[in-house]
Amino acid sequence: MSKTYGLSDQQFMRFSAQILLPEFGELGQQTLQMSKAVVIGVGGLGHAVAQQLAAAGIDELILFDDDKVELSNLPRQLLFTDSDIGKAKVTVAAQKLSLAYEDCAITARQKRFTEQDADVLQSVDIIFDCTDNFESRLLNNKVAVKYQIPLISAAISGYQGQLLCVAPAYEPLSITASMHDTSLASSTQANSIQTNSTQTKSAKALPNIRSGCFQCLFPEDTLMAQKCSDLGVLNAAVLSVASMQTLMGLQWLSGDDDAKQSLIGLLHLFDARSLQWRQVTLSQDAECPVCYTS
Repeated sequence: MSKTYGLSDQQFMRFSAQILLPEFGELGQQTLQMSKAVVIGVGGLGHAVAQQLAAAGIDELILFDDDKVELSNLPRQLLFTDSDIGKAKVTVAAQKLSLAYEDCAITARQKRFTEQDADVLQSVDIIFDCTDNFESRLLNNKVAVKYQIPLISAAISGYQGQLLCVAPAYEPLSITASMHDTSLASSTQANSIQTNSTQTKSAKALPNIRSGCFQCLFPEDTLMAQKCSDLGVLNAAVLSVASMQTLMGLQWLSGDDDAKQSLIGLLHLFDARSLQWRQVTLSQDAECPVCYTS
């Protein structure tokens, strides 16, 4: 039986605060009602992103994670409780979110996302990368670019967070960016990331072309700092980045072409100690094996 779209009176009341926003409105809510997202990683970032998307009224979520709930997760992964320890994160998350948000169809995949899972991307509108390791982020970026699906990638470690929208299929060729060299050096220092100096100096920033992807910013030989489980992190810092990641995704899904283009090509850097966000413009690397084609 096919699903009927359109806001009921109850849904109109439920989402009235969102609908009242003139830039969002009823059309934005109806767009969410027809949108499908994949959330890769259901930890500190992913559990919050999934809950906020479901609460906002998205139609369908597919969750990927191969981890189980641990005691040390509980301070920053607020969807889980002591009784969930030892259970699969995706299973618990899907069960709890399905009970709270009945209009959202949620599928749990208890496995690490791989390129062999690309079949689930056939009708997906957006991907949220909430993973906590460099290799997974590179893979998720590669898959998103290959299948031309918008990717909202976020990460946080220690006091430093980052947020990036990758969507080369949506941007005009006239976008000009100026990253690498000095800009990249300062941004990576702010994120406790050490980039191979030879790669940074040799990367070619291309004028008057599309902005880059995650791999343009962090090539495979980049030396990454430890993840939050090693460096530590405050729960409020994690949830702040997760909320911004969700907000960027909601703006993408509900926005027009101009709104979408305004999200592309910017690396957002968050310093949780100073409570400051700043932006670094991201350009495409002519040597990027993922997104650059001559």
